Amino acid sequence: MSGLDGRGVFLATISLALLAPAWMVVPLVLIAAAQIGLGALNLTACLSRRPTRPASEAKGGQDIFFSVHLAIHDEPPALVARTLRALAGQVGAPGFEVIVLDNNTADVARWQPVEALCRAHGSAFRFYHEDDVKGAKAGALNIALARSHPRATHVVVIDADYEVERDFLAVAASELHRRDDDFLQFPQAYREDTGRAAGISLELADYFLRHARHADVAGAMLLTGTLSVIRRGALERVGGWNGDSVTEDADLGVRLRRSGFTGRFVDRVAGRGILPLDLAGLCLQRYRWASGNLQTALGGLGGLAPRTAFRVFSQLTAWANLALPLAAGLIGGGAALAFGIDPGSAATLTAVCGLGLVGVGLSACLPMILAALLQGRPPTRVLTDALAARVALILPSALGTVDALLGRADSFRRTAKDAADASDRIDPAIPALAAAGLALVVAAPLDWAGITGATLLILPLPLSLATRSGLSAYRAALRPD
Repeated sequence: MSGLDGRGVFLATISLALLAPAWMVVPLVLIAAAQIGLGALNLTACLSRRPTRPASEAKGGQDIFFSVHLAIHDEPPALVARTLRALAGQVGAPGFEVIVLDNNTADVARWQPVEALCRAHGSAFRFYHEDDVKGAKAGALNIALARSHPRATHVVVIDADYEVERDFLAVAASELHRRDDDFLQFPQAYREDTGRAAGISLELADYFLRHARHADVAGAMLLTGTLSVIRRGALERVGGWNGDSVTEDADLGVRLRRSGFTGRFVDRVAGRGILPLDLAGLCLQRYRWASGNLQTALGGLGGLAPRTAFRVFSQLTAWANLALPLAAGLIGGGAALAFGIDPGSAATLTAVCGLGLVGVGLSACLPMILAALLQGRPPTRVLTDALAARVALILPSALGTVDALLGRADSFRRTAKDAADASDRIDPAIPALAAAGLALVVAAPLDWAGITGATLLILPLPLSLATRSGLSAYRAALRPD
């Protein structure tokens, strides 16, 4: 990625805040206000309630036939084997096929065993290996769509690591017959999420516990990429998957909504995948969600009813925050104070940015705490670990937010699903921010807002270390495939 991105904006903002703090006050006041708005929007998702909707008959009495699509790239064969076994063991399901589309995997030892597994499961399981596929997962899914059986009425998307329940397809068919929608989205959940990993799992589940439930009440649920069931005609009508988006699921959900198709959230765990295996993978995933979803929102929500557009925008900004320019303003303004450069403006700047960072922290943590109180309090240790993971992920969310605003979001990259590929690396920016925050507390004459903001620069480092430790324990606890 070339040109100015989030890290470049961060460094440039520090320089401007240090050299000319008076010029930076107004822009950063506006950014702090925008952050408060994001926090308020995030908070509204705590007010979820169960939707009450009438059942309807299936369109035209059409028999359901599922085409299950697994787009895989360089996946451990044993991992995919568990996914295929779960699909082969479905009970009470309507007719279905499984298409495994391996794209761009250079190592034949990775994909040939999967091909053999598909043959062993019978003619309903078809495997394809394709090179030079463009558009990452979306490109592979479009190829699978084109190769679906003519009888297929619905496409089911499952990630390579998701082991579905034995009645998943039967439940999906029942839900379609009970209330006919153009797409269904089941929640994502994780296996072996015990110990400290339970907190990380809760942090990830927060989206479904709050945003998905609240969006469903407004008829505004989007797609989240796995355990998704989509009417084939609707998918083809909107042009299939968009390979230019790093969150092709959310992008498709918006296009389906704008075209008048209906969908809903089925609040029932129907399958479990594996958590990202290391902190770098967790951060990469969060960066992608923040940048890709915000880019989708910035693409426009025209054609949606106001209530629907509001809840769609809330989902798409669930991971967004403006911590990056606020942190840069605090560091630059604090340095200006320490060096005696325009002390009045520098003091105002650090106060504004400190308050803005308090807004970031509250936006990240307060909704999850309120949801825990309203929906049934989890064990204290689990909630504490979830909050630690949420704070540890503020930086990648902030980078993704700024990159999306600049139109510079990174390309799609998969997270490691093999323990051998995992590492305990921490982004160097996290200790650098902690050092900067500590230096401000020691050297700069900050008021209480500035000191609080500087403290929030320090916190992600120890909480990242705690989250890394939890993921390391999770890797060790995973059963061998």
